[in-house]
Amino acid sequence: MTDVSTLREIISDGDWYLSVEEALVERDLASMMLDRARYDVVEVVTGVRRAGKSKLMLWVGRKLKKSGRNVYYINFEDDRIDPDKGDFQKINSIIRMANTVILVDEPQNMPGWEKWARRLHERGVKVYVTGSNSKLLGTELATALAGRKKQHEIFPFSFGEYMRARDIAKLPRDQMYNVLEEYMRAGGYPYPTVSGDYSILEDYRRDIVERDVVMRHRIREVDVLRGLARFVLSNPGLYVSMRAVKGFLDISHVTLRKYLEYFCEAYAVIPLEKFSYSHKERILNPRKFYPIDNGLLIRKVDAGRLLESIIVQHIRRYTSNIFYWRDYRGREVDIYLPDSRLAIQVVYELGPDNVKREEKPLEQASSQLGARPLIIYLYKNVESVYDTMNAVDFLLKPETIVSDFVQNLKS
Repeated sequence: MTDVSTLREIISDGDWYLSVEEALVERDLASMMLDRARYDVVEVVTGVRRAGKSKLMLWVGRKLKKSGRNVYYINFEDDRIDPDKGDFQKINSIIRMANTVILVDEPQNMPGWEKWARRLHERGVKVYVTGSNSKLLGTELATALAGRKKQHEIFPFSFGEYMRARDIAKLPRDQMYNVLEEYMRAGGYPYPTVSGDYSILEDYRRDIVERDVVMRHRIREVDVLRGLARFVLSNPGLYVSMRAVKGFLDISHVTLRKYLEYFCEAYAVIPLEKFSYSHKERILNPRKFYPIDNGLLIRKVDAGRLLESIIVQHIRRYTSNIFYWRDYRGREVDIYLPDSRLAIQVVYELGPDNVKREEKPLEQASSQLGARPLIIYLYKNVESVYDTMNAVDFLLKPETIVSDFVQNLKS
């Protein structure tokens, strides 16, 4: 249990953070999150560690404080906190409740925090919660808040945010390609993008594995889990199955699936199931995994895989209903979006040597699923029978690209 004087000190430190003026990159979610201060729900923001959740909340808090609201920021990963549910009663005795907004950072390891958030909400306090685990949006919180929450996800910089962070205005097309190639290799984590210090990415990978998986789930076979993390973060878009890991990981099928789910919970990876109308077939087929950001990749990967990864990441920002598809002969479509019935092939360079190979799976998806085919490329020197789109244009489209993309193609 944390003593009152320590909690006062932590809350005072939070007030200091709220008073600091920082030249932050305005995120795509920023204005919307600020506007949501007027809604009578708890705002829950989750995403991978170091994606900028706390910075986003502090930006919102500073704006609200300047408008006259009482704003508090508490980071429950502060090492001065000795987690105990009794801490919440002490916090309530310190803060004011009227006209108040509280920013709660990483509370998932605090026992009973969901009920505390509900009590604050019931007393008229506007609550923003951030966390690095998708379970923050799970059954416990849903039960405690009973429909009184709105969930949001934040990712490392999108390509548009990456350009804003680097203060890049409109460029000639060939220079845009160069910027995208840099983004493909380096990823969009905020701090490395702004500072240029990419060595810190190794710390990010370690913290995700050790703090958000090993410690949170009390993993005993730590070496096995670390080995699986290295495999997944070295092979974007590869099927991960018992066959794939056989020979270098001594792991059961049940443990493999469990560990992969832990990586998904921590937002380290984006899983893609094979699309099928049969739930059983979805489960029985192996999943493909992509990093939540290319900066987490451990080794050099060919440009085609890097491009495919950032396209998956871009789409995942707007929908989790994303799959791959494969016919009975093994012809595969990289991405299938059932909501818009869009089948996408991603290719770094579309040319005479690969255009037919990319078109054949799209032909099958069109025939069997009624899908609209699309090829996304970075470089092209041949025409396809199907619609094509440059990756730069795809990444800079507004969020309606997923739901309305079929119609937008013709406009």
